[in-house]
Amino acid sequence: MVFGIGCVREMLDRQLNQPEMKIVLKSFLPGCIAFVLATILFCLPGNEFPQQDWLARIHFDKWVHVCLFILLVALWSLPFIPRRNGNSITRNIFIAVTLVFVLYGVAIEFIQAAFIPFRSFGIDDMLADAIGCGIGYLFSKWQLTKFNHNA
Repeated sequence: MVFGIGCVREMLDRQLNQPEMKIVLKSFLPGCIAFVLATILFCLPGNEFPQQDWLARIHFDKWVHVCLFILLVALWSLPFIPRRNGNSITRNIFIAVTLVFVLYGVAIEFIQAAFIPFRSFGIDDMLADAIGCGIGYLFSKWQLTKFNHNA
């Protein structure tokens, strides 16, 4: 994973040709931790979760999906904010991060259906993931606007 981030850093440095554009790898640590924890949660067998009727009535699992994906998109987008590389490039990075996590949500559903005991494929889970990604994108964009306004 660190190798992939290093390649992205080099590509951005070359593409932007701005020496002040430094991506600090430790700023991605919260995103890496959230990614690992989310993947562990998504790969737990279904019988490991509480089967309370009231949780099903409030669609608790969908809220968990939305919140996890808000967190993932925000934690992987926010390290790009304090860079002086222009709003359009940063927004494009936010869009790329959002799309990567939408695809991750789809992939997790296929993995759960094929390999995880007592878990199933769910379009509703994918929709919750995509909604969370969209909210994470909007939050990141709002933070970028707020940062530029204060700079």
